[in-house]
Amino acid sequence: MFQSWTSPFLRRNEPVLIAVLLVAIAVFGWIDPRFLSTGNLVSIAQQSAVIALISFAMTAVIIARGIDISVGSNLACSGIAAGLAYTATGSASLSLLAAIGGGAAIGLLNGALIGFAGISPFIATLATMAFARGLALSLSGASSIAVADPVLLFAGRETIGLLPVSVIIAAICLGLWWFVLNRTVYGRWIYAIGGNAGAARASLVPVDLVRISVYLIAGATAGLGAILTIGRLGSAQPLAGTGLEFTAITAAIIGGTKLSGGQGSIWGTAIGALLLGVINTGLSFLQVPQILIYFVTASLILVAVLTSQPESVAALFRTSGRKSIPSPRNSAATPLGKHSIALRGVGKSFPGVKALDGVSFAVSAGEVVGLAGENGAGKSTLVKCISGLHRPDEGEIVIDGNAVQFHSPSDAKGISVIHQHFSLSPDLTVAENLFIGREPHTRLGFLDRARMRRDARAIMDELSLDIDIAAELRTLSVGRQQMVEIARAVLSDAWFFIMDEPTSALSNRERDQLYELIDRLRTRGAGILYISHKMEEIFSQCDRVVVLRDGRFIGERQTRQTNEAEIVSMMVGRDVGDIFPYLETKIGETAIEISNVSNSKLLKSATLSVRRGEIVALAGLMGSGRSEVLRLIAGLETMHGGTIRIFGALQAGGDIKAANRAGIVYIPEDRHLEGFVGAMSIKDNLSLAWIRDNSYFGLLRPRRILALARDLIGSLGVRPAQPDKMTIELSGGNQQKVVIGKWLATKPKIILLDEPTRGVDVGAKSELHHLIAKLKAEGAAILMVSSELPEVLGVADRIVVMREGHSVCTLARGATEEDVMMHAFGDRKIAPPASTAPASIQPCTLPVGRAL
Repeated sequence: MFQSWTSPFLRRNEPVLIAVLLVAIAVFGWIDPRFLSTGNLVSIAQQSAVIALISFAMTAVIIARGIDISVGSNLACSGIAAGLAYTATGSASLSLLAAIGGGAAIGLLNGALIGFAGISPFIATLATMAFARGLALSLSGASSIAVADPVLLFAGRETIGLLPVSVIIAAICLGLWWFVLNRTVYGRWIYAIGGNAGAARASLVPVDLVRISVYLIAGATAGLGAILTIGRLGSAQPLAGTGLEFTAITAAIIGGTKLSGGQGSIWGTAIGALLLGVINTGLSFLQVPQILIYFVTASLILVAVLTSQPESVAALFRTSGRKSIPSPRNSAATPLGKHSIALRGVGKSFPGVKALDGVSFAVSAGEVVGLAGENGAGKSTLVKCISGLHRPDEGEIVIDGNAVQFHSPSDAKGISVIHQHFSLSPDLTVAENLFIGREPHTRLGFLDRARMRRDARAIMDELSLDIDIAAELRTLSVGRQQMVEIARAVLSDAWFFIMDEPTSALSNRERDQLYELIDRLRTRGAGILYISHKMEEIFSQCDRVVVLRDGRFIGERQTRQTNEAEIVSMMVGRDVGDIFPYLETKIGETAIEISNVSNSKLLKSATLSVRRGEIVALAGLMGSGRSEVLRLIAGLETMHGGTIRIFGALQAGGDIKAANRAGIVYIPEDRHLEGFVGAMSIKDNLSLAWIRDNSYFGLLRPRRILALARDLIGSLGVRPAQPDKMTIELSGGNQQKVVIGKWLATKPKIILLDEPTRGVDVGAKSELHHLIAKLKAEGAAILMVSSELPEVLGVADRIVVMREGHSVCTLARGATEEDVMMHAFGDRKIAPPASTAPASIQPCTLPVGRAL
């Protein structure tokens, strides 16, 4: 209850910081009235000005998902450069140029190491921190350089009225940074890169150049800070700025900037810098030892982070109870005991929404129960309640006749979740991933890697998976990573399996292996809750199906006594009509024509054409090169051979901007990776690609952006229709609508759809395909990849079948699933086309009575 009403307030850092700041000033003034003297307050303001100046730039760096621990050393080096320039020439202007130029040079070095060389921001700036400090000490002979020029001293020492000049400069920089981050395309790009660099790059944002420029600005800001510091001290000192980087990072974090990137407030940083100046000066004023000041600063960071993440506070009070107990693996052939799990009136509420309301059903050993519902129906929340991630507010969970309460996932013994989005570590090997959280140990307490390898090989053999257990997970395909997730669940001593869209990334062959595994688990006595948006899976694998809608239990049906139409109607509460609608349209000019294209990797040779007003679908097994064809046309991959013509004009490939100028847009397979920026609002995501060509001199047009967002939200049916709502909070179907809407805003002529309905519910599939049909009717040329053959057969005018990187067959509308799979699985040897005469795909010969 406490968390529910405090979260919205605590997430707004500025009011909390202002309150803390006022309390700190009042307390220090009460302890010693001299603290409130004009001279002391001016000194605090001057000290805070330098901190704030550096912190503003640090905030931008962190928002862009970077870090710069070289700013303190850069400030010292820039100051020494200014001091040497003054000593050599006596020119204030050259000294100012040396300071800012020197700082910018080191910032540019940081940016080049990070943006071009791909070195981690921490490592890169750690290196330049040492380099800049060493350079400062070397150039100065480890001695300070006196500066007496009044121009150089003016900014850091003088006042205008009661206001120090340094404070005025910091205030101007505050205003400039706020304007840049909130009212310019460049600022929007910074947020997008920090929130999701992949999606930003796919949205035509020059990711590397923006990153480099942010570090360059941070370096120039350090040079400006050096001038203020020289003014305060009257000299350039090689050890100036020591610890400043950590103070700047602290001010940014206290102000609400997330180290994970994509979120931050320049106003919060300003208040955080002032608060640090007040507390540090106040404690020093009271002659508190420096070591205690460090403790206070550390406490401020922890309080700032925890209050902005109330869930972390709640986690501190949970019973951990985690034990690393190596447990022997049960073979899939080993019978389980008779178990059952029942939900009785389970309810769960979050601020402003009731996610679950009186849900009741049961699953017994040896049966597979489907869980169906639209995105947002409460399925994910229900899974989290069953697995111990959430505690129900109402009702109870009963296992084997006994009511249980889970305080954490470690309490949910015997329950294993196969997640829709992988819960694996890409940097660990397959074997290490299989044992995360239950690593076996030797008698001496060391990790028993021999046993891990032995059991890992055994489970792979048992599941007939040809996967190298020593390979890093990131080297595997998406489908193989999903199979590792499934193997990990089977490896545990689980009797109840929750499978959340387990086939979403699997090929047909891998899907069939999963079905075989489900049969073995059912025979063994396991209970399975199977969540899927694919009706054919619900009816082929499940004994019963439970339907949720808007968090409520709608009903359950025996699959052999119901049909797809009834289940869909229960899910959506309305008639959705044909899920995969086909619309006859007038066929126009040829928009895409590719011949023998390859990328020297999976894609060997593909030839096809797409005309305006037509949907062409690429079908085939996972790894057959379908997605690579789309990415080549979109300019996301480099073409190794062949030709691409767009409306008759040759395209070189490998240039996403050129492809976009030709009217091509690409809707990616993984919307979380390349589709949208989760930390940005619906409005900002919808306009992310549009703003590049629809801004005046790089300035955002807020009213037009809002009008665009409202228009797209209305036409696409995005729910809820709230332009300022965070996109990450939407259901999968609505997230996909936002991704499509982002590109529709650019008025495309060619639309490349890679798995457009993956992970969305039946109602959303219907809405998306009605939208796609509308775009087709408006004259768009659409090339689509889908692993769902009913989808391919339902909407496509023509189907191009891919096999082993080659386009092997073109099928006309009216082909069957058997026709597609016959050519996708065909074992005849594929002869590459001659280089002198590119071959075209010939229509496939179909059985008698079926015409193309």
